[in-house]
Amino acid sequence: MRRLLAALLLTACPAGAQEVSDLIARDGLSGARAALEAQTPAPDRDLSLATTRFLGGIEAAFQARHRIGATDPLVPLPLLGASLPPNPDPQPMTADFITAMMRDLSATMQDTRDALPDAPATLILDLRDLWLDVDGDGTRGAGEDLIVLAALPPPEGGAQIRFDGADIHWLRAYTHLIEGVATLILAFDPEPALAGRMALDEALAEQFAQPPGQMARAPTFDRQAQAFGPALDRIAVVLQTLHQQPDSTLTRAAGDHLRAMVAANRLFWAEVAHETDNDREWIPNDAQDAALGFDLPPGTGPLWLLILDEVDQALDGRMLIPHWRMAPGHGVDLAMWLDDPRPVDVIDWLQGSAALPYARPGLTVGCDNWDRFVDSLGGRAGLYMLLLN
Repeated sequence: MRRLLAALLLTACPAGAQEVSDLIARDGLSGARAALEAQTPAPDRDLSLATTRFLGGIEAAFQARHRIGATDPLVPLPLLGASLPPNPDPQPMTADFITAMMRDLSATMQDTRDALPDAPATLILDLRDLWLDVDGDGTRGAGEDLIVLAALPPPEGGAQIRFDGADIHWLRAYTHLIEGVATLILAFDPEPALAGRMALDEALAEQFAQPPGQMARAPTFDRQAQAFGPALDRIAVVLQTLHQQPDSTLTRAAGDHLRAMVAANRLFWAEVAHETDNDREWIPNDAQDAALGFDLPPGTGPLWLLILDEVDQALDGRMLIPHWRMAPGHGVDLAMWLDDPRPVDVIDWLQGSAALPYARPGLTVGCDNWDRFVDSLGGRAGLYMLLLN
């Protein structure tokens, strides 16, 4: 009834930006999304709806992990690398777990872009209002605050952010980044590797279900298995997945999403550079202040664009990826691999033999811009990479 009343209220009277934040705090993302979908389309409403869809996609991915008890960090990738609240009663994992998650996430990113407005819009969100219903019980529990789940430091200033027209491009860029990574994972098809991991678990369970018998001899390796088994399982699944023949249609699509990410970022920084207000900025220009109190060194925007330009050129094959075994003026053509990919053997790539089919002479990506970026931000460079995407 509460959500129905909220939806009726928003339909009758378009919600202000802060009301959306309050609605998320009270009824969660699903309640806010339902209320916004019942509202008449308008730029502010559309930006709010796109934001709830985006965050809802992340929430759904976390819920999928929580259902099977995969609450510890899995691999160092977005969504898969976050720590989640524990699940005391997990469901069995299925071999299509990651595949289904990545497909759902890709669909949600497209839904987010479909909702984004073409005209300038405003949305005010208080980070303290944002939470993800990780356990799916409909209530806000310990460890479900977005700040905690994203492992963000507590805001140094205020927690309220005013998203505006420039930030529409930032959100669009992030949807392409996430969908690009998800599409690349799907290109390798992790399902066979997960099926093998599950078969191993079943075989080991059968072994341990039997009495030791006279052949059992000390010492046992229970401690080692508990300490190292989960990590080795994750490493094995990653390596076995990389050994799969990638789907070239999906690798090309992943490249397209990453190019679209760069294009949207260029639009974002172009609009940010011309902003003259200073009102609770998400990512500020040199004359503005960040609402969350962090400092961006002067020139961060132009420097980040130089890095993205090199990413764009590498995706198109106009610049090559340097390899430590190759002579100066030679490198790996990433565009060639995206167009005609082969399975990835990590050892062979590190050693260099797997890189040879994609090697050619040409201009390679340098380290100058990246070194300047890291030097300007120090130990916070990784965090700012996630912020700037």
